[in-house]
Amino acid sequence: MMRRAMVVCALVAYTQACAAQQTLKTGDDAAVRASEITRTYQLSKDKTECLLFDTADKGKYFLVRVRENHSDTCGGAEGVSPTLFFLKIRKRDGYTVTTAYDSEHYLPLKPVAGN
Repeated sequence: MMRRAMVVCALVAYTQACAAQQTLKTGDDAAVRASEITRTYQLSKDKTECLLFDTADKGKYFLVRVRENHSDTCGGAEGVSPTLFFLKIRKRDGYTVTTAYDSEHYLPLKPVAGN
């Protein structure tokens, strides 16, 4: 049982180390990073160009709201862009948690199957 807990902790640490690439200074940095995370961790089935990344500076981290971009190219009802999930990205190291997995709780990024 203890070994299993150690393996889980190691996987979480590894996942976060992979996600943490650089410090974030601006909302644009956070939006780009959120786009990369969304694609890498397959948090949405939508193409990146069919998503919007709204950022808010919260001091030690950026809060990023990921929404659908409804347009002629992406489909969906014009003028509507529902929120899919949120990301909290720590500025100093890129550590990220998301509501993408259960729409309610901020959870660490999960390893992607096959990687």
